Amino acid sequence: MKKILAAVAVGASLASPYIIGIKAEEHTQTLYQQISANPAFEVELLEYNRGWINSDATVKFTMPVTDDEGNVEMFNFEIEQIIQHGPVLWSTDGVGLGLLDSQFNAKLPAEFKEEIINIEQLQDDGMSTIARTSFNGTTYSSTRIKPTTIKLDEANLEILPGLFHTTTDTQGHITGGGEWQGMKIVKGETVALVVGKMDIELNQTYINGNMFAPMSLGIGTSKLSVTEFIVNGETPDASMSIRNLHMASDSKVNAGLLAGNLTVSADQVALAFQQFTDFNYSMTMDNFNVDALSEIQNLLVNLDPEDPQQQQTLMVAMQQQLPKLLADNPSIAIDKLGITTNEGDIVSDLLVTIDPQKFDANNPMSMMFALQADAKGSAPSAFFTNLGMQENVDMLKEQGMLVQEEETLLFNFSFANGQALINGMPIPLG
Repeated sequence: MKKILAAVAVGASLASPYIIGIKAEEHTQTLYQQISANPAFEVELLEYNRGWINSDATVKFTMPVTDDEGNVEMFNFEIEQIIQHGPVLWSTDGVGLGLLDSQFNAKLPAEFKEEIINIEQLQDDGMSTIARTSFNGTTYSSTRIKPTTIKLDEANLEILPGLFHTTTDTQGHITGGGEWQGMKIVKGETVALVVGKMDIELNQTYINGNMFAPMSLGIGTSKLSVTEFIVNGETPDASMSIRNLHMASDSKVNAGLLAGNLTVSADQVALAFQQFTDFNYSMTMDNFNVDALSEIQNLLVNLDPEDPQQQQTLMVAMQQQLPKLLADNPSIAIDKLGITTNEGDIVSDLLVTIDPQKFDANNPMSMMFALQADAKGSAPSAFFTNLGMQENVDMLKEQGMLVQEEETLLFNFSFANGQALINGMPIPLG
C-alpha cells in the first residue's frame, strides 16, 4: 500500500508541472489579450511553446511613434518570455510556490539598432525583468538596470544602476516602487547632461477596467523625486538645472465622483541666467463624474487625429457626456503657483468652476455663461525691472492689466456670465 501511495505521489509530482503549464498558458494569453484591448498597442502572440516544466513565448508589440517632423510611423519590437511552471518555482526569486515564473527579454528591431551608435555595447541583461505569479493571480515583478557606458560620437552615455518592483493583483490594485541612480552624458571633461537619483512610489487601484483598458482610471497615491536634472549647454543661456524635484499625487472616488490633487516642488531652479528657489505648484480637482471621465478618455484614445470625420464625431460624443460630467459642480483649482526670486516671491492661484444649471448640451455656446474663473497673482516689480522689462510693465499698468501697490505688482482676473474682468475692468472678448 505504501508503495502504491508513493507511486501516486511521485506520479502527481511529475504530472503537476505539465497540468499547471496549461493554466500558465491560459494566464499568459489572457494577459496579452488585455494589453491588446488598448488601441495604443497592437499585440500579437507570435509563438507559444509549452513544455513539461518550462515554456517560452514570443510576443510582438506595435505602436505609433511621432518623429520630429510630426510624421507617424509604426514602431515594433518583440518580447521573449521564458516561463517556468509551478507548483514549485525557483527560476526568478528563490524557491517558492506559485503558478509560474517569467523572465522577459526585449528584442529591438534591426533598423532601430542601426540608428543607435555602439548599441552592441549594451549587455543582453542590461535591463532585465522577472515576475512570479501566485495561484490567486497576484504577480510580483522586479526590473533591474545594470550600470553600463556607451561610447557615442563625441561623448559617453553612462547609465547607472536601478531596481524597481511592483505587485499587481486581479482586483486592479498595483503597488510598487524603487530607485534608479540616473544617467550622465559626458563630453570630454564636461558633463553635458545629468539625471540624478530617482525614487518612485506607487499605490494605485484601477477602476472601470484593468490597468490596460482605455476606459480605466487609476486612483490612489504616487510619488516621484529626482535629486537633480542638469543641462550644461554650449552657452550659459542654453543651460538649466533643477534641484530636488518632488511630485506627488493623491486621488479617490466617493459616490462615483473623483477628487484628487497634484503637488510639484523644487528647491532650486536655474534658467536663463536666473536663480530661483522654493518652486511650488499645487492643483486640485473635485466632483468629477468617473463614468463620464472614463467615457471621454475612451473616446480620446480611439481618436484618429488624421480623420476629420472622427474629430467631428468625437466632439458630438463628448458634448453628450458633458451634462453628466458637470452635474455635480466639478471644479479645478491651482491652489498655488509660486517661486522665490532674489527680489521676492512670485505667487498666483486659479479656481475654475462650471454651473450645470447654465449649461445646455444642445447649445455649446451656453458653456460661456456656465464657466466661472477667478485668478490672482503678485510679484515684486524689481524682478521685472532687473530683467529690463520696465517698459512692458509700464504699458500693462497703463492698460489696467497690472496694479502697483508699493513695490508689488498685482493682477486680479475673473470670468462669470460670459464677461471677463481684469482688476475690476471689463475686457472685450473676441
